[in-house]
Amino acid sequence: MSKENTQVLFSKRPFGAFDPKETFTIVKNPIPTLADLKDGQLLVKAYYLSLDPAMRGWMNATRSYIRPVEINEIMRGQIVGEVVLSKNPKFKVGDKVQGFLGWQEYALTNGQDIEKITPPPGASLRDYVGIFGGTGMTAYFGLLDGK
Repeated sequence: MSKENTQVLFSKRPFGAFDPKETFTIVKNPIPTLADLKDGQLLVKAYYLSLDPAMRGWMNATRSYIRPVEINEIMRGQIVGEVVLSKNPKFKVGDKVQGFLGWQEYALTNGQDIEKITPPPGASLRDYVGIFGGTGMTAYFGLLDGK
């Protein structure tokens, strides 16, 4: 495990086309150790990050189906990863998980915002940011339930 966790903070609300260097700030923080975890917490290493069209809307300070990303908050995004440290009885080291843990290499969580995943035969973890992810599910239900 490397010693630093790279995180992307949302630093400025964009208007129209924007410069990512102004909109986001990259920071490095120490990766939590097992001793840093409180009871019930776990650490997830992100393998994949889903980049979705909805993210652009999350950057606006407007009413929507989900609250906007706040300034200086880790940019929201769904990740697929693996539990690397755990003090949570519901998750063990090696569990594969997905959830909105944001744009960061390692995410500390209490487990409430993630779920375990097991790719079916012929699928991979990467499929959880595609066909089994938010955009895939939106397309599926849009085709079948769209009116």
